[in-house]
Amino acid sequence: MVCYAENRKCTDALKIFNHICYGIKVIDHVTFTIAIGACADPEFVSLGKVLHGITILTGLDENVIVGNSLVTLYCKSGLMTEARKVFQTLPRRDEVTWNALIGGHADNEEAEKAIEAFKLMREQSMGISYITIANVLGISECLAATAQLAVLEEGQQLHGLAVKLGLDSDPFVANATMDMYGKCGEIEDALRTIGQPIDRSRLSWNILISSFAKHGHFEKAIKTFHEMQELGVKPDQVTFVSLLSACSHGGLVEEGLRYYYSMTKEFNIPPRIAHCVCMIDLLGRSGRLTEAETFIKEMPIPPSDFVWRSLLAACKVHGNPELGRKAAENLIALDPSDDSAYVLYSNVCSTSGRWGDAENVRSQMGSRKVQKQPACSWVKLKNQVSSFGVGDNSHPQSPEIYKKLDELKKRIIEAGYVPDTSYALQDTDEEQKEHNLWNHSERLALAFALINTPEGSTLKVFKNLRVCGDCHSVFKFVSGILGRKIILRDAFRFHHFAGGNCSCSDYW
Repeated sequence: MVCYAENRKCTDALKIFNHICYGIKVIDHVTFTIAIGACADPEFVSLGKVLHGITILTGLDENVIVGNSLVTLYCKSGLMTEARKVFQTLPRRDEVTWNALIGGHADNEEAEKAIEAFKLMREQSMGISYITIANVLGISECLAATAQLAVLEEGQQLHGLAVKLGLDSDPFVANATMDMYGKCGEIEDALRTIGQPIDRSRLSWNILISSFAKHGHFEKAIKTFHEMQELGVKPDQVTFVSLLSACSHGGLVEEGLRYYYSMTKEFNIPPRIAHCVCMIDLLGRSGRLTEAETFIKEMPIPPSDFVWRSLLAACKVHGNPELGRKAAENLIALDPSDDSAYVLYSNVCSTSGRWGDAENVRSQMGSRKVQKQPACSWVKLKNQVSSFGVGDNSHPQSPEIYKKLDELKKRIIEAGYVPDTSYALQDTDEEQKEHNLWNHSERLALAFALINTPEGSTLKVFKNLRVCGDCHSVFKFVSGILGRKIILRDAFRFHHFAGGNCSCSDYW
C-alpha cells in the first residue's frame, strides 16, 4: 500500500486496502492513514471522503495520526472548509496537524487564515520546526507574488524568529527566506541569505535566477545560470522558465532563442507550456509577431490561455489589431469569462484608433456579463495598507493627494515630461485624455507615499495590473527630481526607479 500510495497509484493502493479489510476483522489507524494518504489528490478525493466516513464509524477519526492524514487530504484537494472541520473536531493536535493546516491555507491562497493559524499555534505553545517556518515564509512570498498585500515586515519577523530558534540555516527555511525577500522587493536581503555557491542546492540557484530576473538584473541571471553549471548543478525545467523570463524582460531575443533550443538538445528537458509562454513573450515584446505566431503553430503542446494572452498583449504594444483579433478569439474560446481577453483586445483597437471596434468589444463584455478587473494600487505604511482605484476620492487624505499630484505634474513638465496620451484608452480630446492619465491608481499611491514618508526614504508602491507606459515615465521623472528611490511592483515584475532611470531600461 505504501509503495502504491507514494507512487500516486490510488486505485492499486485501495485494492490492497480492500484485501486487508476482507482478511482482517480490525483495521488499525496505520492502515487507514496510508489509504487516506493515497487519496490526497483532487482526482480521488471522493474515495477519501468514503474512507473518512468509515473512520467516523470506527471511531478512528479522533486518532491524531488519522486526523492529520484527513486534514492533508482535504487541503491538497482545495477543500479547506472540510479540512478546518476535521482540525476543529480533533481532541488532540500535534505539530503535524498545525503544519498541515497552515500549509493548506497557504497553498490555497488563504494567506491571512494561514497567518492566523500560525499565531494560534504559537499561543498553544506548540513546537515550531523548520517546516512551520518554511510554510509561513512561503505565505509571505505568496502574498507578495499574488499582489494581495505588502508583507515584508511580517516576513522579516518570521526570519527573525527562525534565527532565534536556530532554524535559519536549514535549507528549506533559507530557500523560503530568500524567495520571500526576492518577491517582496528586497533583492539585497535575498542575496545576504543565500549560502556559498558550492553549498547551494538546485532550488537555491533557481530562486536566485528568478530573483535577478524579476528585479531587472538580466545579465546577472544569465551569469548565475552559467555559474550553476560550472559547479556541476544541472538545470531543470524551472531553471529554464526563470532564464527565459529574464531574456524576455531584458530584450535578449537571440540569447533566449538559443537557451530554448539548448534546453531540449543539450539538457533533454522537453518544453512545457511555461517555456512556450516565455518564448511568445520574448518574441512578442521585441515586435517579432510573425515569428511568435509561427512558434504557436509549431508548438509541441496545445497553446494555453497564457500563450494567447501573451500574444494579445504584444499586439497591443506593437499595434497589430488583426493578429490581436485572432489571439482574442482563441483566448475567448478557451474561457469566455476571461475579462483580460476583452480588455486587451479593446485596448488593441483603441491604440490603433479603431474606437468602434473597441466599443463593440466592451458591448460583448456587457452582454456576456463579464466584469473587468479594476486597477488597484496600494502602499503599506506602519502596518496600514492604503489602496487606491482609478480617480479614487475615498481616502481621508484625498485633497492632499490631488494637491501633491498637481505639484508633481508642474515640476516634471518643467523637467521635460510630455504626456503620452496613447495610454488613455477612451475616445476623448487630448486634454481629457491627459486628465484621465493623472487619475491612474499608481499615481495616487505615489502621491500618498510622498506625503506620508520622510525625505530620502525608499518608496514602495504595489499594483495589481501592469503599469502603463506614461505612469512609468512619471515615476522616472519623480525619482530624478526628488532624489527618491521608488520600487514599483506590478503584476509582472519589479521596477526600481532612481535618478530618473528604471532598472528595466524602459523595456518590460
